[in-house]
Amino acid sequence: MVERRGQPKVSEFVEISISYKVIQYCNRYNESPFIAWKRLIKHRAFRDLMKEHFKKDVADFRVNQLMSDYDSSKNFYYKHIKKWIKNRTLGIGSLFNKDLLKKYPKILKYSQK
Repeated sequence: MVERRGQPKVSEFVEISISYKVIQYCNRYNESPFIAWKRLIKHRAFRDLMKEHFKKDVADFRVNQLMSDYDSSKNFYYKHIKKWIKNRTLGIGSLFNKDLLKKYPKILKYSQK
């Protein structure tokens, strides 16, 4: 079997849980999504969630790098999380999440940037 190169596919569970938690932090603490992402990195269950995302042999190294290095967390935010939030709040994703948009109306302001 051919081994695929590139970034691993993100599981739906990881994508949904991270994007909803960032949206929730944005509205609860009235802060930007990037600062909410930085707050989520400090959460005690974040390490276990991200180990599910990365490959098993390098998971500990990648998670430690993501939690300690500012540039790697910033790059992960801009490459992945910004896109996930936009998918959850605009277009077809907003049709499924109307209750979420009613509960957190400030999301639209951040997703349009």
